[in-house]
Amino acid sequence: MASEPARSEESPSAAPPDGGGPERRPAPVRAVLVFFGGALVALVAPPLAAGVLTGQGPGVLVAVALVELLLVGAVVGWWLRSRRLGWSHLGLSTQHWVRDAALGAAVVLPRLALEFGLLVPMAGGADNTGVREVLDNAAAGGAALAATLLLGVVGGGIAEEVYFRGFLIGALPEAFRRRRRAVAVAAVVSVLLFGLLHLPANGPDAVSITVAGLVYAGLFLATGRLTASMVSHGLWNTAAVVAVLALYG
Repeated sequence: MASEPARSEESPSAAPPDGGGPERRPAPVRAVLVFFGGALVALVAPPLAAGVLTGQGPGVLVAVALVELLLVGAVVGWWLRSRRLGWSHLGLSTQHWVRDAALGAAVVLPRLALEFGLLVPMAGGADNTGVREVLDNAAAGGAALAATLLLGVVGGGIAEEVYFRGFLIGALPEAFRRRRRAVAVAAVVSVLLFGLLHLPANGPDAVSITVAGLVYAGLFLATGRLTASMVSHGLWNTAAVVAVLALYG
């Protein structure tokens, strides 16, 4: 990452813990298990449970956003404490935040042009699943629309960025001896898994979510901080709703 503090390729966090005996599992194995288990608990289970048990009302959407954020914080916080790492390893920093925020915002407009000029029309336009969801929430009233926006900013722009960029690309590679290689692999995994999590319904939707994952991972790697990807993700989710209402509402 461009502005991360210098670290040796042989990460000290990969060494056995104090106490002499070898670990039951190698640290990289535990890191992978924790990441995928945490993703299921924090980012898959809440919306799945909400959809199956209670539906998609405004209160449910707000609850899902808050639960995702709390669970992500719990999983990531536990991992950092267990490895004796600080929150700065996630890229949480106020350093250069204005520049990073401007960078994150700058990539939204080109994405809107690609999405609504090409990909959404190819994916059905007003009949696209994502478009219909936004229109249905808007038709349900202001509370449902506000809840949709909050879910996009809190559940997407904050929780998902902390997990898929800060945790996966920033912190987890500390458990690997060849950290630089681990960062590269983690960046690829973040794009692939981020796409799978959003369940694209067709080819254009798959291209859209892949572009999103590449943009967010690229912003994180370029700056070494979460500000740019958080701003870009949250602003995109908001701008996309506005664009749907303007074009199809």
